[in-house]
Formats: sequence, structure tokens, C-alpha cells
Amino acid sequence: MNKVVIALVASAAFGLSSQAFAEDATKMERAGEGVVETVTSPGQIVEGVAEDAEKHGPVVGTVTGTVKGTAKAASQAVTGAAKVGVGAVETILSPVTGE
Repeated sequence: MNKVVIALVASAAFGLSSQAFAEDATKMERAGEGVVETVTSPGQIVEGVAEDAEKHGPVVGTVTGTVKGTAKAASQAVTGAAKVGVGAVETILSPVTGE
């Protein structure tokens, strides 16, 4: 009987720690996605120039594409930085908040 109780307690504790690890991994994944978005945001400028150069020609496309691409890059960088911050804060505070 004691072995059964010990086995149940051990399996329950292991199950709870596995769930906590999975939640921490999700939080860290969010931070990782943010890093990727931040690092790849300058690529939005290149894409904007390429798209607009194809539509409007090389001179106009370079100007309008740079403006559009820079706006997209800034937005992506801000979103990425926010995800990094949220993921990091959630990971740090999860032991305190119990979530």
C-alpha cells in the first residue's frame, strides 16, 4: 500500500513539474519569436523596395519602397521587442506568480 501511495505522489509531482516546464518553454518560445522578428525586420525594407520597384520602376520604387519597408520594419521590430520583453518577464515572474 505504501508503495502505491508513493508511486501516486511521485507521478503527480512529476506531472506538475512537466506542465510547469511546458509553460516555461512557451514563454521562452514567445521571447525567441520576438528576437527573430527584431533581427529580421530590416529585411522588410529590401522587400518593400523590390515590390515597389517591380510595380513603379526602379527610381520611384526605391523611394516609395524604402518608406513603406522602413515603416514595416519599425513595426516588426517593436512587435518583436515587445514579445521578447513579455516572454522574459513571464518566465522570470512565473515562479513568483505560480503561473
